[in-house]
Amino acid sequence: MSRRFPGIRLLFPLLLFLLAAAAQAQQPSFEELAARAQELLDSKPAEAAALYQQALARRPDWAEGWLYGGAALYQAGRFAEATDSFRKGVALAPTKGTGWAFLGLAEAELDNPEQALADIRKGEELGLSGNWQFEVAVRIKAAQLLVRSSSFDDGMAQLVPIAKRGDNSPEVQETMGLCSLAMPQSLAGLSPERRAVVDLTGKAAWALVSQRPAEAAAAYRELLARFPDQPGVHYSYGLYLMETDMSAAVTEFRKEVANNPGHWPSLVVIGSAETRRGNAEAGLEALRQALKAAPAKYRWLCHAEIGRAELTAGNLVQAIADFGIAERAMPGNAQVHFFLSQAYRRAGRKADAQRETAEFEKLKVQQDPLGVLNGLTFK
Repeated sequence: MSRRFPGIRLLFPLLLFLLAAAAQAQQPSFEELAARAQELLDSKPAEAAALYQQALARRPDWAEGWLYGGAALYQAGRFAEATDSFRKGVALAPTKGTGWAFLGLAEAELDNPEQALADIRKGEELGLSGNWQFEVAVRIKAAQLLVRSSSFDDGMAQLVPIAKRGDNSPEVQETMGLCSLAMPQSLAGLSPERRAVVDLTGKAAWALVSQRPAEAAAAYRELLARFPDQPGVHYSYGLYLMETDMSAAVTEFRKEVANNPGHWPSLVVIGSAETRRGNAEAGLEALRQALKAAPAKYRWLCHAEIGRAELTAGNLVQAIADFGIAERAMPGNAQVHFFLSQAYRRAGRKADAQRETAEFEKLKVQQDPLGVLNGLTFK
């Protein structure tokens, strides 16, 4: 047959080429896949994710495809795949703050809170592109993670900008309630009564932060009337009183400790307040109790406050020792270096004092560009 039809060997490769070309012509282009995926991102995230994966098979260096594909997978509840996609995206576009923040959100769903917070913070530092709705979601998740790690002040700091813009959604108020009560837990599994405490505390804290003083005062009065013996209630009310009546605030913190002896945040505030009043021994008593009850990651704070109390009492050797423990645990904290320099100066250790002063000044510029720490003095 080959002698009768010598051109047939050339026809088969040509036919295969034409079939392949026809099949390729029927496939959507990269641009078509990307556009269709974008259209379906919010309404049909699973389909969008599949389209992004097809597009990325053609252009694996498409950073936005990995990031948007991760967003689609996140919305579809496929958090492990989303995490992988976001990581590839930020590797290609490391300055995309939204990518880092979204990576943190996905990691949070996989119960990796420390890495989640680290990536969310990196995203916040780089900027979230002015997307307020996304920023709210990121801040709420960060606050919830911080609450679980007992970082109540940092958690509240995440929520303050949201409250100041008038957002009083249940998630915002509930998380503010957990921060104000110093409750390192989620809402899941709380009893109805405990949930009511969180809700009312959150309402009061939100009203205070959003500058509705009459509403805040009324909510705190109701909180004390309805739940005077619930853990965290007197602590929350003490925080409310601190700016206007420190003596009354300390009384509330002492009531909290009477009801809940292991409430270390109250003990720290009591110790710090007593030290500032010049009652170093009373301060030390409270702070040593706090040191026993505080989570390991916050013992540095107890040591720093103990150092201040010892410094007030004139116990320079012990003050230096406690400030040293705090400094080794938190070398990036400017105020620890400031107080350690004071202790060295009073002990006559000039070179050590100068070293700590220089470190304080360097960190102050990094952490306090507006000069809030300028009120600290070495006199």
